[in-house]
Amino acid sequence: MNTCPPSSSKTVYLCQVSPDVSCGACCGLYNVADPSPQALEAMLVRRTGWFADVPRTVAGIDAFKERVEGSEPRQHPFPEFHHCPFLGIIADTGRRVGCLLHPLADGNDGLDWRGLSYYGGMACRTYFCPSVRQLPARWLNVVRRSMDHWYLHGLIVTERHLLSAFFEELESRIGRPVREADVSDGAGTASLFRAFAGLKLNWPFRRQDAPGAGNYFFEDGRYRRPPVERTAPDIPASRFDHIFKELDSGFTSTADLSRAEERIETLFRRMTKRLQGGGGG
Repeated sequence: MNTCPPSSSKTVYLCQVSPDVSCGACCGLYNVADPSPQALEAMLVRRTGWFADVPRTVAGIDAFKERVEGSEPRQHPFPEFHHCPFLGIIADTGRRVGCLLHPLADGNDGLDWRGLSYYGGMACRTYFCPSVRQLPARWLNVVRRSMDHWYLHGLIVTERHLLSAFFEELESRIGRPVREADVSDGAGTASLFRAFAGLKLNWPFRRQDAPGAGNYFFEDGRYRRPPVERTAPDIPASRFDHIFKELDSGFTSTADLSRAEERIETLFRRMTKRLQGGGGG
């Protein structure tokens, strides 16, 4: 995992954010057969325990990789998206996902072993996702300040198009840009944003053939998201189709579409009321 942002002073760093918030999405964290919070937590804890006993040698680390890959399902929703076996848990003043090969990881004594990973040490040090490179800093600061756990942070921060759709709609409604101060620690606007981000986990209108909560965010043309699925000809277009697409939505009736619209509209109304009322975070 990266520990420093790109050189631009405007860059908002999203990889290791706080004691409990970090992102392992670019390492394929969610590209597993069971990406549920409980399954990922158990997987990361198990790997971290195993790695603690690994000799810090090329042979020892290679043997660890073979052990991990031999003990875990090899089915991945996105077959061409590498899932790194060296993801584990960082437990210091908090608890979050991180790289077991990083020089600051326990037991590495400052040595950088990331060159043994699939993409190599240079990629690990220099890659930043499209959200970091293309979304406005004000939006990313709201994301940073809103998140309180690594799992949801990694799911939402790589959803560039979903975040764009959300913030464009919100700023249109409140008549101004969002500000980092809008999500001051521990207050309501942050929880409302987390509720929106949480639709990634519990969206009841996800189409049946969707790959799951994770996404393929590399912009190389693979695994393009299809349009919103409508299984009946009388289901109309929606003002929220740009959001529904990014949630991998499929609708079998007009009633389902109406329920989905109301769920999104309720979140926007609540957040708009709070921000226009000057309630801040």
